[in-house]
Amino acid sequence: MRSDSPAIKRRTFLKQGALAALGALAPTAWPQLSWSASKERLMILSSIGLDTLHPYAHSSGPQYGIWQHMIEPLVEINYARKDYYGVLAESWKFQGNTWVFRLRKGIRFHDGSPFTAQDVVHSVNRIRNDKRSLQKSNFDDLTEVQAPDDYTVVFTTAVPNAVMLDRLQNRFILSKSAAEKYGEDVDQRAIGTGPYKFVSWQRDGNLVMTRNDDYWGTKAAIKEIVLKKVGEDAARMSGLLAGQGDVVNNVPVEEIARLDKHPRVRAEKVEGLRMYFLAMNVTHKPFDNKLVRQAFNYAVDPTVVIKHIYEGNGYVMSGPLGANVIGYDPKIKRYAYDPKKAKDLLVQAGFANGLEVKLYFSPDRYPKAKEVCQVVADQLAKAGVKAELVSQEFAIFWGSDGVNGGKIPFYYVGRPAIDADTVYDQYYRSGRTKRVSFQNAEVDRLIDEQHKTEDQKKRVALLQQIGRILMDEAALVPLYTLAEIYGVARNVIWKAHPEEKVLAFDMKIR
Repeated sequence: MRSDSPAIKRRTFLKQGALAALGALAPTAWPQLSWSASKERLMILSSIGLDTLHPYAHSSGPQYGIWQHMIEPLVEINYARKDYYGVLAESWKFQGNTWVFRLRKGIRFHDGSPFTAQDVVHSVNRIRNDKRSLQKSNFDDLTEVQAPDDYTVVFTTAVPNAVMLDRLQNRFILSKSAAEKYGEDVDQRAIGTGPYKFVSWQRDGNLVMTRNDDYWGTKAAIKEIVLKKVGEDAARMSGLLAGQGDVVNNVPVEEIARLDKHPRVRAEKVEGLRMYFLAMNVTHKPFDNKLVRQAFNYAVDPTVVIKHIYEGNGYVMSGPLGANVIGYDPKIKRYAYDPKKAKDLLVQAGFANGLEVKLYFSPDRYPKAKEVCQVVADQLAKAGVKAELVSQEFAIFWGSDGVNGGKIPFYYVGRPAIDADTVYDQYYRSGRTKRVSFQNAEVDRLIDEQHKTEDQKKRVALLQQIGRILMDEAALVPLYTLAEIYGVARNVIWKAHPEEKVLAFDMKIR
């Protein structure tokens, strides 16, 4: 979109689409959900739902937020302070190669069994060893996890690991006794310690949770939560505006003004932590060639996307990190937009006649992913690159046959983080995952070094060195961070979180 006229047409089209979708969401499609949020029930319409009831067979922010209603981590982060606080853990201490955690007492799982250190050991070992786990890389350096008594857990790592708290955030704890009782059927029960209990789940349908009235912490205000996966933006908006949903995520930017003028709903906006970038898997040609990767950096201008796709609700990334991430380096400068320079580099790389690639994206996961990739494809074309767009459902895109299996050469993705370590370790540490299969000995050394560094200022300096190497190697094409935008019923009291979690236990009803 390069003028006001197409933007106007686009808004008209989306509004017409929303009206059509509203017609499709007749009462038969949304049974008994035509009222506003109440203390008895709240309806969340989400662009992403649970792909599975296996609690570790995923690694995406919104799904972590879903699970957190039912099962809980040892620690959570205060994003305003960029510091951690205890959930199931009461305190902790970093001692050389060990982290010692003291657990809260008096907590019980939903089946009535007591929460102890053995449950932590069981859960961590399952994350590490379960064949379907997509979270095991968080514990690659863990050599042992022990429970010397019922309320102490000791993590031992191969080398000192200063970022263990970051590794433990979103690592949820399950009941060992329930696993022993129900065996493989335990995942159909989702037995945790959280403020809500599992009731039922349908793939691509409803997840129903009911309040845990015996919760160890502050009891949730709303009795029942229903989360429904609604992949289409227009359908989510229609459900919200019709009073058939109370909270929706991934609100299109052109709908913000309409929501704020609506008597029943409002827009809730917060700067997000998700960093969007173009990932290039170096085990696939032509991305094994640094000149090609540099050419792609010169060919793409994210300011166009922010202005015309997100209507200014975004923030350009100059390097591999967003400005609010620990390890961000304000001195790093992104590659200038220069299609001619990109062409010259492709010629040097042996592609004088240009080249063809496939650009993969997941429209049900990232807002306006298709439109973004269309702009990227247009920009690449000016540098002599023909990019064919390939749309995939997130479960396929992100699964073992896609990104996490290392089978996608070039893709558009977003990754939230509060600390650069998780991004660097997960994407750019040799052999850690197959997402891009990047390898660089100096990056590996610096990642290892910052793991050992207790002094936070020194650790940040090491992370900044990594960022400079990644940009020099053109390991990615950095794009932007975006505002996270939600639609919320006006009788729902809630402030949005930057990490994309829609946490109903934080909500109250007027």
